[in-house]
Amino acid sequence: MRRFIWKTVLVTLLASSWSAADAAILELTPTSQFAVQGSTIYRSVELPPSFLVEPSPFGRPVLIRSGGPTARLLDPMRITRDAADPDVVRVDTSGPQESFLSVRLDGSDLILERDGRTMTLKASPPLLGDRSLDELIAAMPEYRRDATRYTPDPAAIEKLRHLKQPTELLVFFGSWCPHCAQTVPRLVRVLQDVQGVPITVTFHGVPHDRKDPLTDDLGITGLPTAIVRRDNKELARMKGDAWDAPERALAALVTSTAR
Repeated sequence: MRRFIWKTVLVTLLASSWSAADAAILELTPTSQFAVQGSTIYRSVELPPSFLVEPSPFGRPVLIRSGGPTARLLDPMRITRDAADPDVVRVDTSGPQESFLSVRLDGSDLILERDGRTMTLKASPPLLGDRSLDELIAAMPEYRRDATRYTPDPAAIEKLRHLKQPTELLVFFGSWCPHCAQTVPRLVRVLQDVQGVPITVTFHGVPHDRKDPLTDDLGITGLPTAIVRRDNKELARMKGDAWDAPERALAALVTSTAR
C-alpha cells in the first residue's frame, strides 16, 4: 500500500518556493484536503500553490501564498466566479500588495493573526468508511472536477453499457492518497458515463495508518483497489496498472467473468 501522511503536505506546499512567475490572475477550485472552520477553501489549479479562504474571521477573504508563506486580506471585488463553472473562482492579484497578516506554522497547522483575531488552516481528517458515488464526489470536489477532465476509451464504455448481470464494486481508497487522487476520479467518470448499467458501487475510505478491519479481512495491500463481485462472491480485483484506464480493466473483468 502506498503510504502518504497528508498532514505534512500543507507544511511542504507552503514552505516551498517555485521558480515559475506568479500569474496576475489566479484560478482556484474548491479543495477538501484543507479546512478552516466555517469557510470554503480553494486551491490554485496551477503551481505555485495558493489558497483562498472565504469567508474568513477577518471580515474579508484571505489569500495565502507559498514561498514564505504569506497571507493577506483581499477586496472581494478582486474575486470573480466563472459563469460556466461555479467551482472556478479567479483572483486578481495585481496592484498594491498590502493588508498582510501575521503567519506562523504550528506543527502541521498554519496560524494567521491580525488585529487580535486568529484563523487556523489545517489538513482535513481522512474520509473514512463507506460512501456512495454521489457522497464521494460531494465530499471530494477534486474528484468531481478531475473526473470531468478524463476521457474514457469509447469501446470499453460501450462494452460496459451492454452489461446485463448485476455487478458490485467495492473500491478501497484513501482521501489522503496522492495516487488515489490521480486515478479514482477516472473511475468516477466511467461510472457517470454508464449510469443505468447494473453496477453498484461502494467507496471505502481507509485511514493513514491502514488500521481498518475491512481491509484486513479482505487482504487489501495497495490503494486504490476495486473488488468486483457478483452474488456476494468475489470475481476479480482491479489494482496497480489497471487504474491507468479503469474502464478497460473493468470491461475486461466483467466480460471475462460473464456467465
